[in-house]
Amino acid sequence: MKQILTGNVFDIQRYTLNDGPGIRTEIFLQGCDLKCPWCHSPDSQSYHGDLAWFPMLCVGIEKCGTCISSCPNGAIEQGGEIYSKLTKTTLHIPKLDRKKCNTCGDCAKVCYPKAFYLTCRQMSVDEIMEIIKKDMRYYQTTNGGVTLSGGEPMVQSDFTAAILKECKSLGLHTALDTTGFAAWSEYEKVIDYVDLFLFDLKCMSSDRSEELVGVPNELILENAKRLAKIGKKIQIRYPIIPTLNDQKENMVSTASFCKDLGDAVTMIQLLPYHRLGTVKYERIGKDYTLSDLEPMSDIQAEEYAKIFHSYGLKTIVG
Repeated sequence: MKQILTGNVFDIQRYTLNDGPGIRTEIFLQGCDLKCPWCHSPDSQSYHGDLAWFPMLCVGIEKCGTCISSCPNGAIEQGGEIYSKLTKTTLHIPKLDRKKCNTCGDCAKVCYPKAFYLTCRQMSVDEIMEIIKKDMRYYQTTNGGVTLSGGEPMVQSDFTAAILKECKSLGLHTALDTTGFAAWSEYEKVIDYVDLFLFDLKCMSSDRSEELVGVPNELILENAKRLAKIGKKIQIRYPIIPTLNDQKENMVSTASFCKDLGDAVTMIQLLPYHRLGTVKYERIGKDYTLSDLEPMSDIQAEEYAKIFHSYGLKTIVG
């Protein structure tokens, strides 16, 4: 019997426009070894997903309460009260003890309003391809395609390679959004099936990289060099985080590095800091440590872009 290859999928978005050319379907895979404090998808970091709790969707223990009885570990009990904007009443809601929770998902299975939910699901390559195939005419008319993102798709390199290979068999343009933090042997599995690498750079100092995101950057920079050397197209993505990696020295070093990659670099995309994902931290029981940072103005971001322009690099903001 043929073994069915499956992977952990965080999300699938159709009709995306920002992660590669044309209209695209974007597959977000679960798991990432970096722990960026500004990450707008913290619920994509753990390898097997998290249990999320969104109390504003809860209909109250009085009307439901099945999550409490379903938990095999006694991790859910009666909690406090909230005012529900949906029902315009005060509700008693559950309380989750994450120290007792093993993310089995039993509560999510019985929670019909989806106040409890798992942040990823297991899917097969065939199931993903069925979704991708629904929008073939949009890819064809806009020169679009499929983008694999995360998390970090190279955490599930065999699954990633299988999806990309199927996409190329259909003649689709493919993009891989990656942190660059994976062994070169993992990238060798996907190289032949990727048309564009969306490659993240955070900072050029390895010590500072380890302080910021939990891993050094020698492997990341070496992988970028290797991809450029074999002629792969690379779009560099640089998140600008105030006080953390927005120093001019770091920007200049990054621009110089990108310039040295040569014609492989098609574009530099500067991504100004925002707070759009902060609510997700609360849902999975994590603290957001950058709450004091203010998003930067468009004018400031354009000033940073001038540094990259001065190196002759095509640069966009956003």
